[in-house]
Amino acid sequence: MQHSKRFQRMRLPVLAPVALYLVIATAASFASGQTDPATPSGTAQQSPATIPPAPPVSSPTTPVLVPAATTPAIGCGVQAIVSMRDNHLTTAAAVAAHKKNYEFTLDSADWVDTGATVAAGEVASFTASGKITLADGRTATPDGVDRGWKDLLRQFPLNSAKAGALVGRVGNADASVPFSIGASGQVTMPTTGELYLRVNTSSDLSFSGDYKVKLTFPEPSKAKAAAPAAPAVPVSSLISPAIFADIPRRVSDVPSGEGNPGDMVNFGLVGTKEQVLAAFKAAGWVAVDKSVQDALINGLLKTLSREAYTAMPMSTLYLFGRPQDISFARADPLMVAAERHHLRVWQTDKTIDGRPLWVGSATHDIGFEKDQRNGGVTHKIDPEIDKERDYLVHTFDAAGAFSSAAYVTPSNPLLDAKTATGGSFRSDGRIAVMDLK
Repeated sequence: MQHSKRFQRMRLPVLAPVALYLVIATAASFASGQTDPATPSGTAQQSPATIPPAPPVSSPTTPVLVPAATTPAIGCGVQAIVSMRDNHLTTAAAVAAHKKNYEFTLDSADWVDTGATVAAGEVASFTASGKITLADGRTATPDGVDRGWKDLLRQFPLNSAKAGALVGRVGNADASVPFSIGASGQVTMPTTGELYLRVNTSSDLSFSGDYKVKLTFPEPSKAKAAAPAAPAVPVSSLISPAIFADIPRRVSDVPSGEGNPGDMVNFGLVGTKEQVLAAFKAAGWVAVDKSVQDALINGLLKTLSREAYTAMPMSTLYLFGRPQDISFARADPLMVAAERHHLRVWQTDKTIDGRPLWVGSATHDIGFEKDQRNGGVTHKIDPEIDKERDYLVHTFDAAGAFSSAAYVTPSNPLLDAKTATGGSFRSDGRIAVMDLK
């Protein structure tokens, strides 16, 4: 009996990491091979697979952009995207109007609007005190408490922060990227917008108690300011539909020959590789593992460190006759195998204002469906793929990662088609191009 009780006490911490690792291994194998070309003739065909039930669909938040009043007429052209940082709430006057000192009490698991509109690059100083008791009995301070095995099964606002820690974000959209604050310190605001604070807990981890938070904005330096730089030329003035004339509208599942056309090329980035990597990181996207082997090692290390794993590999697709140069994803740890925002990026041989042009395809996995090529199981994407294109723009905008952006309608826009695996999708044909900082 004593042995049985001892086993019951220890089996959760022992079995939880094992179970999570097995999930990672299975999902990684599936994800990396889910869009292989159809089985060649003469080989055994797979039996039609049973499609797992789709998870609840959480469509990307529509970005705070300024699109055309109606769907644009089909015809080539360029349309500037107005950043959410340029709306009336985030003007220089609104930023200057905020107070120098604020005090708050955080006693619920909701984002709290501080009432302060901050500017990109502005420094905010935080001092927080108090204690909270989590529903599982742990006590946390604003610095948080180390995560346990059960926390790997929870979705936190900021997965990289400790449970119960004080976190913040600029903007109240789902695309905004939270940042860690803790008990004290100075934080440079990543972008312009309204500042929000929260306790880093999940929906199934309530707490009692509260944190007292003091927020101050130091007086700006009185040092002589440097002469303002000349305004950058907006990307809408640097690009034209002709840039995309010889760039394929779609990717393929084989390098060359008669493959299956797949996802639509729906975004472009202007910048160096370092700028591309920095922009995705700032916007909360994760460079995925390149192989199942990498996923197994990375997943094991993350699990043993009690950290969330979201870098599940994705299948290889081709553009310009070569596989993607980089792949990124944005997902909740528990949903990453079935539902995630993901994209592939290729560098082109073109330059804009002296910097490389990158293009890519962004789609949102929302569940599973039958692969029409071989009867297997593959990911189902949201057919309204313009939502994912705009979601990408919104995440970059929320992170202040681009200086300007524009929609480009090429001369032969793609309006509706099917993925390489047979799923359908629709688009207004526009490609979103961002000039990175």
